[in-house]
Amino acid sequence: MTDPYDQLLAKQVRQGSEAAFVTLIRRYERVLAGLIRSRAGSGDHVQDVLQETLVHAWTGLRRMTPRDVRPWLLQVARNRCRDFFRSSQRRELYVGTEALAPMVNRLGIARSRQREAAREVVEAMDEVPERERAALRAFYLEGLSIAEIAARHCCPDGTVKRRLSYGRDRIRNVLGITPTKRRTDVETPKQAFPTQMPELRIRPCNEKPFRIDFKEMAWWFIQPEVGDRAAWGLYEPPTVGGEPWKLSETVRMIARRPAVIHGRPCVEVEVEEEMIRAKPSRVKNSRIWGHLADDEVEWIAVESLRPDGTRELETFLDERFYEDWDSTPRLVEDRGGLRPLGDGAFATQAGAAQINGAGVFDVQIGTRHFTCLRVFEIIKYKQSAERGHVIEAYITQAGRTVLYRRYNGNRRGKHDAPPHNMGEAMTWEEDLPHAARLVVDGVTFVHHYDELSATACGIND
Repeated sequence: MTDPYDQLLAKQVRQGSEAAFVTLIRRYERVLAGLIRSRAGSGDHVQDVLQETLVHAWTGLRRMTPRDVRPWLLQVARNRCRDFFRSSQRRELYVGTEALAPMVNRLGIARSRQREAAREVVEAMDEVPERERAALRAFYLEGLSIAEIAARHCCPDGTVKRRLSYGRDRIRNVLGITPTKRRTDVETPKQAFPTQMPELRIRPCNEKPFRIDFKEMAWWFIQPEVGDRAAWGLYEPPTVGGEPWKLSETVRMIARRPAVIHGRPCVEVEVEEEMIRAKPSRVKNSRIWGHLADDEVEWIAVESLRPDGTRELETFLDERFYEDWDSTPRLVEDRGGLRPLGDGAFATQAGAAQINGAGVFDVQIGTRHFTCLRVFEIIKYKQSAERGHVIEAYITQAGRTVLYRRYNGNRRGKHDAPPHNMGEAMTWEEDLPHAARLVVDGVTFVHHYDELSATACGIND
């Protein structure tokens, strides 16, 4: 039976979508590899034939959409196996399309390079003294913590750290690698964000709606251009009405250097997040990568820090990446995609853009005034609109966000049965009874938090 999702992906590939191709291949990579292994035998031949299969699959799907994708892919693999046995001499594979190379590398060449690099590291470890080598193997191969290694070898934690440091230096010397210290010193504003949110007044103004060249990585306030800087403070509402909104977190960023990830040019952005409300406050450093295309701003990769201290990198080739880090259009304007119904309610119009302009407003933050286009991004989920969220942002004509507001669907991140969100109330309306409401297409969204840019707060003018 034809898989509708396969057909949708195939159509997207024909339109040039690399992400759709990677998603499609991941669904059948094991099946294809198994078929090739059964016909071509084990060893590097499997990767060679799989790589050729991917090249032919890409070029074929760019020309046509097969009636049933799965058997078509399997037939492509069979044909490549047949060609493999017909060839009296193995041919070097050349890929003409630059866009295809990172995808093929993801599933083919990169693995060979990784294996070769791993062999070199293992050989280099033979040059490390026994105690340091044992510490390296326990930490990097067995996954033991420093405390666990110390207990195993009956030595202090500091001794384990010194052995690991010496072992790493020894391996670098053997491999001829010169270590470089990574900079994580994201410049911080001279002034701190106010601990209480400044007074906000937002009024419609009579200016004609304007177009925006929106270069920021939504909604992180930073433009992926080397040298750009951004900072913002996150303010959370009180659980009791009438109390001030308080600063919960600050984020400071700098677009540090050009980079290339899986063949895609981009800019590396260093991120410093400080959790103000935590006791004691915590600071963590991470990175994101973005690309400023002609018509959109693309997310390329995101580095996150897990609670156990492990750093995790997700890229545009990873499954579900675009569910959280979707690209956004650079051109933002008011095309009437949202129709106001009064009392904070809106109705979306057919064919509405991803990010909808909705009028021009005078935004007063403390004593500072900004003329902004109000924009909305509405993110709904198929299973329930109440599990989505709405972003309301105010952006200057220069394309810089000064105010970001987040509204949660009533069941966004909530459990349907006790215990509700670690014992808290089930819905956002119950959690934040005094927060403002926003109604879109009949669904109520609850005001969760605000973010103010450094410019909005008069920092580093």
